[in-house]
Amino acid sequence: MIISTLQTTVRTATGTASGAVAADWQCLVRRGMLHSECEAVEHWTLPAGARLQLNPAHGVEEALLVLDGELLISRAGGRTTVGAGQLALVPHGSEGDLRAGDRPARLITVRTLAAAVTDRLPPRIPELITP
Repeated sequence: MIISTLQTTVRTATGTASGAVAADWQCLVRRGMLHSECEAVEHWTLPAGARLQLNPAHGVEEALLVLDGELLISRAGGRTTVGAGQLALVPHGSEGDLRAGDRPARLITVRTLAAAVTDRLPPRIPELITP
């Protein structure tokens, strides 16, 4: 497995080229609590050429595991291609876009809030446990 670390990138919404079929998205697991970390595991199927916008304002870090096809990641510093069985790490504060290659791409994404975000939240208070 190849691990590619991107220095600048986070997806905001699905978008496709004109006339293309919308990307298929399914949330597999999500955890979010007031004043707490937030995580999500999602499954994406992108039609050939489908594009997803990246947004640094979301405050998340993300791992993108490509299951099938190819994912092209564009950012100010250049373009990276991630193929089936490869993982791309997208750090907090990144911007650019993701695009499926010439054929559909399937991927699993794992998102979590960055430490720079969670460090500004009030401390978590564990539930009270009574004997």
